[in-house]
Amino acid sequence: MKLTTQTLATLALAAALATPALAAESHADHDHSTPQGMAQHMQMMQGASAASGSHQAEGLVRKIDLAAGKITLRHAATADMAAMTMVYHVRDKALLDGIKAGDTVQFSAEKIDGADTVTAIARKP
Repeated sequence: MKLTTQTLATLALAAALATPALAAESHADHDHSTPQGMAQHMQMMQGASAASGSHQAEGLVRKIDLAAGKITLRHAATADMAAMTMVYHVRDKALLDGIKAGDTVQFSAEKIDGADTVTAIARKP
């Protein structure tokens, strides 16, 4: 029994240590600057959302405040939120490149330092 417990503990530790390396490797193989790369990124984000408290939604861009790093989105209902219009912080202002008011977007957001923050965004065709 002791050997089994030690083996399981060793396997659990190895899995925990390997997870960030595997995530970095799988994330490095696509380009966020292309629609296909962004779509792949959004699929990966959907898989991680339950664990991280993030959510994904489709939304309509109402306003962008690039200087403040904020975007106003009218989004569809998510698993944990009703449809509404919200002002989000943006993790990186570069995410807003090519996005303008009136665009329909797919986005991921999570709470960062207490603020709803867009972590990924892509225009929908």
